[in-house]
Amino acid sequence: MKLSAEDAYKLLVKDVISTPDDFLEDKNRWVNHCLFVGVAAGRIAEKIGVDDDFAEACGFIHDIGRKISHEYHVVDGYYYLKKKGYDEMARYCLTHSYIDNDVQLTAGGPVKLETAKVVVPYLEDKPANIYDNIIQLCDLFCSEEGFTTIEKRLLDITNRKGIYSNSYEHFRSVLDLKQKIECMMGCDLYSLFPEISHDDLKNIPSDYLQLKNLLTKPVVKKG
Repeated sequence: MKLSAEDAYKLLVKDVISTPDDFLEDKNRWVNHCLFVGVAAGRIAEKIGVDDDFAEACGFIHDIGRKISHEYHVVDGYYYLKKKGYDEMARYCLTHSYIDNDVQLTAGGPVKLETAKVVVPYLEDKPANIYDNIIQLCDLFCSEEGFTTIEKRLLDITNRKGIYSNSYEHFRSVLDLKQKIECMMGCDLYSLFPEISHDDLKNIPSDYLQLKNLLTKPVVKKG
């Protein structure tokens, strides 16, 4: 069973957002991120020529597990949607954090044990499809405040979450995925998002170099 983008939005905000002011609450910043990911996914899917309503819906619900917890949101979201009968949509709660559905290619360090118990066996026989890839990419250039660049968002994630043994490989895999999606669209990713600020675009080279320099230094773990 699938959700339309409209119904996915309603499920996302259910019991979380009651008034427009609720979007401004720090605790609900993740909801804004989901909205931007959904819009971005729909836009990319339309450009590629796949189901843009489905892509938008998947983007809206990819982090829905944060209704339950933040640390284990990928698993919580998966079970939350499965319980409601949306098995096909539940997939994207698990896959969005792992580039090409590779459990090693994730931000913020290796997957935690409790999450790995569910994610690893699930991903073993689930090759990434186009919707997995679209959501994975959108997750990494959509912040809680809007569309930005992959370079800026990964730099922010690195500064917040630290550097791990898999961080550089994850960085390279994201850039490879960006190139893959651009080839399918026939245009530069950022040209599809005129909302990205001029400063963010201008800072791509410096953000890239700063990120590359950080990720090629000895590993320093946080948390």
